[in-house]
Amino acid sequence: MGHLLRSLLVIAALGSLAALSVVSCTAVDEQAAGGAGGSCVGPSCNPEDAGRDQIVADVPVPDSAPDAKPSSVSPLCGSGCLPDDADAPECAASPGEEPPSGDDAGDADPSDPDAALTPPAKYACVVKSVNGKPSAECALAGSGENGAPCVTEESCAPGLACVSDGTTAACRQYCCEQTTTCATGAFCAERPLAATAGQPALSVPVCVPADDCSLDEPYPCPTGKQCKCKSGTACAIVKEDGTTSCVVPGAGRAGEACPCAAGYVCSKSTNTCLKLCSTTAVKTECGTGKCLSVAGLPTGFGVCGLGSLDGG
Repeated sequence: MGHLLRSLLVIAALGSLAALSVVSCTAVDEQAAGGAGGSCVGPSCNPEDAGRDQIVADVPVPDSAPDAKPSSVSPLCGSGCLPDDADAPECAASPGEEPPSGDDAGDADPSDPDAALTPPAKYACVVKSVNGKPSAECALAGSGENGAPCVTEESCAPGLACVSDGTTAACRQYCCEQTTTCATGAFCAERPLAATAGQPALSVPVCVPADDCSLDEPYPCPTGKQCKCKSGTACAIVKEDGTTSCVVPGAGRAGEACPCAAGYVCSKSTNTCLKLCSTTAVKTECGTGKCLSVAGLPTGFGVCGLGSLDGG
């Protein structure tokens, strides 16, 4: 009986060590994911608000976290076909037509000498404004690649939306589904669709280039200082791999619900804010807690934990 009790104690101890190693509880190691402030956009943050424009990178914390939520599609993308899918089966043919199949697929009219030179029309699933609300529909697609200038969705290839950045419009990859991955150096954020005559502008989640700013950039930017982030935005981690960009910060501080204020990062698993800190600072920034290293944060940054989650 004594031998069995000792065995159980050993197993329990090993389990505790394994749990600690998952969180990297070294007070000075770097790395983590998450970011400061910004409107939490994304199926995981909302009912996502629709994009995932912010500090919504998943940050491991000392507490046990619940399992990830199942994949979902942003409500900003309407329902029906999936705009992310460049080969959406619902749009294999023009709206109202049956998709080609068998020997009929791809056949050209032998009596038309130009038929072989004319590529077949492409249709794609796009988000349109219908009575001011988003609707996912099949529409004629163009050939504009990611980043190419555009006027309407018909300018862009399947899987891309024509969105505005305030001055110009460009084709950008849809990221309506939470599992859609943006390319390296880009992240999912809401951007307004290029203006459509007679319809109010809608915002949709698309992959946009990140600003690659520094997390220690002051917010707000002091007078006379050159900052990468424009007025009203703060540098935040916007992707699980530590990608940073300038976003509009929220109001959440340590232990409060996301979206988070500048200098804080949102943990998707708990939907609460954690304070960012320097793992190399001589003076602690975490009160009675420690600056913990977690996977995904840029070198030299961590999150405050163990005693500091209740305060800023």
